[in-house]
Amino acid sequence: MQLRDRQPLWEGFDKALAQSIEIVVIPLLFALFGHWLDGRFGTSPVLAIVFGVLGLVAMVLRSYLWYRASMDREEKGKPWTRLSR
Repeated sequence: MQLRDRQPLWEGFDKALAQSIEIVVIPLLFALFGHWLDGRFGTSPVLAIVFGVLGLVAMVLRSYLWYRASMDREEKGKPWTRLSR
């Protein structure tokens, strides 16, 4: 198997790794920002939890929308997506 034949496979691994890191890091950064705000305002970990959940919801929504867009691009023009007449 030639290197150029494996390129789409490696690009898929690269995208999967990047997305998995984003799913972990973004909510963590949001939670850390909320923790910092908790320290500034003297509140309990309410803002850390709220920002962490907000970051998690944003990443789930982004992942879903990215998946739907990529599936729409992949299925464009396929026989099962055409309207029957």
